[in-house]
Order: sequence, then C-alpha cells, then structure tokens
Amino acid sequence: MNTKNLFILISLCLGCILPMQAQKQISAKLTDATVYLRGAALTHTASATLKSGSQEVIIDGLSPDIEINSLKVKANGVLISATEFSQDYLTPREQAAHIKKLQDSLDLYQEQLKDVQNELAVHKQLLKLVTDGTQNNMSQKDGTVTIADINANMELYRTKAAELQKSIDKDNKKIEKLKETVNRLNNQINQDETENSQLNGMLRLSVSVPENTTTTFTITYFTNQAQWVPCYDINIPSMDKSITLQAKAKVRQLTGLDWNNVKLTLSNATPNRSTVAPVFNTWFLRFQRPQTFVDGMRMRSPSTSNSVSYAVAEESDASIGYLASQKASAPILMNDFVEVEDQDIQVSFAISVPYDIPGNGKEKLIDLKSYDVKADFKYYSVPKLSDETYLVATLSDYEKYNLLPGEATVTFNNTFVGRTRLRPNDTESQITLTLTTEPRMTVKREKQKDFCSTKHVGNSTTVTQSYLITVKNNLNRAAKLTLKEQYPISNDKDIEVKDVTITPKATYDKTDIGVVTWDVELQAGETRTFTVTYSVKHPSDRTIAW
Repeated sequence: MNTKNLFILISLCLGCILPMQAQKQISAKLTDATVYLRGAALTHTASATLKSGSQEVIIDGLSPDIEINSLKVKANGVLISATEFSQDYLTPREQAAHIKKLQDSLDLYQEQLKDVQNELAVHKQLLKLVTDGTQNNMSQKDGTVTIADINANMELYRTKAAELQKSIDKDNKKIEKLKETVNRLNNQINQDETENSQLNGMLRLSVSVPENTTTTFTITYFTNQAQWVPCYDINIPSMDKSITLQAKAKVRQLTGLDWNNVKLTLSNATPNRSTVAPVFNTWFLRFQRPQTFVDGMRMRSPSTSNSVSYAVAEESDASIGYLASQKASAPILMNDFVEVEDQDIQVSFAISVPYDIPGNGKEKLIDLKSYDVKADFKYYSVPKLSDETYLVATLSDYEKYNLLPGEATVTFNNTFVGRTRLRPNDTESQITLTLTTEPRMTVKREKQKDFCSTKHVGNSTTVTQSYLITVKNNLNRAAKLTLKEQYPISNDKDIEVKDVTITPKATYDKTDIGVVTWDVELQAGETRTFTVTYSVKHPSDRTIAW
C-alpha cells in the first residue's frame, strides 16, 4: 500500500471517531443545463483550496428541489466519503442585480411616501388649530370682540386656511402618485422574483485530502422544476418562394435559481418516465374470490415502480467567437450556434451561445434551427359546408428535420394568418396549412330541380337528389383546386342508396364514407361544372332525417 492510500485509510478511520478537523464553505456556479420536455439535469462547479486531512465541505448555491437519488459529486485529488443534501432556510440568498435595483427603488419611494404622509398629518393638524383658534377668538363670552377683531380673524383664517388646504391637496396628489409607483414596483418584483428564493440547496461533504490541494467539485443532479415546449414560426413570403420553418423552444424553470450565462441543451428525452418494456406473466385461470373491503375501501395489490437514470450533457466550451468575425451588415443566424444530435433514443439541440433563464417561471423563447421546406400550394373548397375557397399549403419531406410536435404560428405575405399544430409523429406524410380565403376562386353549389324527384311505388318511396357545382378561376394565372362533395351512406337495411352518378369522374371516391374529391387545374378565366346525383329508397311510412 502506497503512502497516499495509507493516509486516506487512516483519515477515514479517524474520521469515524474524531470530529472534523476543519470546515470549508463554498458556493457553486451553475454552468450547464440539459432541459427535457419535463425536468432538467443541472451541472454546477465549485472550486476550493483544501488542507490535508479529514474535513467537511459545505457547498451552497444549489437548487432546493432535486431528485436525491440522481445527485452525483466528483473532484480530483479528494476522497468523498459521505454526502448529505438539505435545504438551508437561514443563509440569505443574494438577490439578482435587477431585483436589487428594483428593491432599492421601492425602498426609496416607500420612504418618500412615509415623509409625505407625515407632512399631510402635520398640515391637517395645523388647519384644525387655525380653525379652532379662529372660532375661539370669534366667540368670546365677555363680549369684548370688536368688528376689527372679527375682520382680523377672518383675514387670518382666509390666508392661513387657504395655504394649508392647498398644501393638503398637494400632499394627497403626491401620495396618490407615490402609491401608484410603489404598487408598480411591487408588481414587477413579484413577477420577476425567483420562486423559492428564500430556500437554498446545500450539500455537506465528508472529504479526506492526502495533501494540500486546489480542486474543483462537479455536482450534477436532476430536478423536475424545468421544461421546454417545441414551437414553430412558418413564414410563407409568397407562392413562388420557399417556405421558412423556424424551430423554437419555450423554456421555463422554477428551480429556485436564476440561470445566468448557462450552456443550454434541449432534449426530447423523458428521463422521469419508466423505461421498462412490458412483458407477459403466466395467465392462470382461477375462480373469482369475493372482494375484501376495509373501511369502505376495496383493497388492491400494491403497484411497483422502477427507478430511471438520466443523461447529463458533456461539458464543452461556449463557442461564441464566431460573432467577432462577422461583418456588421451580415445577418447572424442561430443556425450557426445550434447543433442537432439525433441519437438512438433522443434528439437534442446543443446551443453554444450561453443563456440567462430566470427562475420565476416566465417563458424564454429561444430560436433553434430554421429550415427551407418544400411546399405545394392549391385551393380547397367544400361548398356543401362553406361558401369560401381556401388557399392551403402542403408541406412534405419534413421528416428529415427531426421536428417535434408543437404549435406553429403561420405568416403569409407578411400577414399573420393564424396558428396550427405540427404533428410529425402522425402517420400522415404531409402537413396541410390553411393560409387564407380566395374570393377570386368562386364556387357555387345549387340543387338541379329538373333532376330531382320523389316517386311512390307500392309501400316504397324513392327520392332523387342532384347538385350542380360551378367553379370559375378569376385569377390571372392557372391554379390547382381540390373540390369535395358528399353523398349519403346507409347503415339501415330499410334505407337503400342507389344510382350514384358522379360527373366528371372523381379523382377519389371514398364509398365507405361517401366523399367525392376532384383534383383539377383551372386555367385563368376557366369555368368548370361538377355534378353528383343519387337516389334513396325507403319505406313510405317512415321519414328520413336528411
């Protein structure tokens, strides 16, 4: 056994029977955060200069809300023999710079408010003294008050009372404005202040140091108090230009810490969910037993849960030197600072630009990758349901971009169109976005009375319906149109749908749901007609709900 190992062994033995030789308290700095759809893995570092021997190291500045089983601590040249995590209610937390500035302003205005309220009280008291004194002078019981005395008292009261009332009015206005300012500052502080700011996560370490050393402790753990939500901006400049799909992330956290200058990684992994695949147990048949109730509750067998692990992103230097080499006139895009990693079980976005994420739960909107997505434009009309014709864009070949489900904001020709939701996990191979209505693509649906009839034969009635759809392209260019119509389907043996006639032949005819689709291209100024005719036979003594 070498000298260093022998020293560590002796230190451990002595540590069990002797109190710690020294205690060192240091603060940890948050450097890396890997945020999942639910939860986050945080990495802190804390440097310390330690003397040889057994001692206790206290590390504060951690989140007060962590998964204890996920906590890991390491340091070079130091043996960590025991760890203890606790929440520190006593050590005051340092306020964020902007919160401290707001608090200083609040204290100043509250002091001014107090001074003005004191001045108001004095002015009110002086006005009362002037009023009471004047009344006393004017009501002498010995009758010695002369006209001159009365005039003098009235002049004094008029002058002094007016001045004091003016001061009171000014004081009230000042108080009203100061209260408004104090309320605004309070609201801003309450909004921006970090949640759980009164708590401090603290780690106690029992360590043995073979020789004087300076080391860095690396602390990693998982917390549930963070999340990110994928979202998108879809910008469609015009129908003859490519669509830009900007992936974004809404990041929020309530870890009790303000994340300052942190290297951020976003992952779609779900580390807080069981990863054990289900398996069959032998299925034994047995007679049913009477259920047992205790205090009105049915007893159930206890369920089991499985612990899960989490992955912490490897530490890397923030790469922002690229910014310095860019010309001021050239646009700088987040694409250059976001690296997409498509692993076997997750997709992650590693961002080389450090971020500040406040601990008050407010969302921070972060740009990720932007993509040029292939799109096909066409018009869409269902005249039975709506008189409008819609311009729609169909996005295809988007699977290669590792998109996640999320809400999308759609802009067309610099006009906000609305919101939709991308569902890349669906089985559909395309995403269809409704952009706007187009009144120049007119569609009219009307019943053809000459082809409609009702005939009674024996105990049966046959109703024939026919609809004519007229479409005209009033645009100055050719355009694609998808037109849909419907005919009824019967699920009753006494109702028969027959003689369905579709003109011209439909591109798609889904006979199981009775939906007809025509995909056509209309030249500028072209008019076309489409018809659907069908007959319904049913017993004459019964009425159909059309």
